[in-house]
Parts: sequence; C-alpha cells; structure tokens
Amino acid sequence: MMGSECCVRIERFDNGYTVEIKDPAIVKENNKPYDEKKKVNYRDPWKTYVFKTDKEVVAFLKSNLSRAIVQPKEKDDFGTAFELASADEED
Repeated sequence: MMGSECCVRIERFDNGYTVEIKDPAIVKENNKPYDEKKKVNYRDPWKTYVFKTDKEVVAFLKSNLSRAIVQPKEKDDFGTAFELASADEED
C-alpha cells in the first residue's frame, strides 16, 4: 500500500472544514480476495469528518494521524524493482 494511502484531505468551507482520511480496516478488507458469500468486492475507505474551527481540525489530526498515514509492512514493488535494476552487475 503506497501512494495515496499516505495522505489526508482537508477542505475549507465558509462555515468550517472537512477532513477526509482512509479507514485502515476498510483498506485491509478491500485488499482481500473477493468473497462469494459476502458479495462485497470493494467499499470506499474514505471517511469524512466535519469541524467548525481549525483548532478542532488540528486536535483531530493529532489524535488520528496514525490512522491517516498508513505505514507499509513490506517493501513496495517499485522500490525493489528500482534497486534491482540500478544495482551494479558483477561479471
């Protein structure tokens, strides 16, 4: 899980803010193979939260930053492929 998994969306409105983060539990479920019994293939992992002040936004981000920034457990394929392609070859 790389790329867009590592972001938070914040939008300002005339009367407040919205903050969108991905729910890690839904992301995990979406990465599983299709389940014939559940008949569920994909759910939108983005969750939207509404706040009136910027202080509320900052407090929310402080307490939910670990949920918002998903840390990969394995090395991504692109990074591994680049390392292999750029490695010096021994003859």
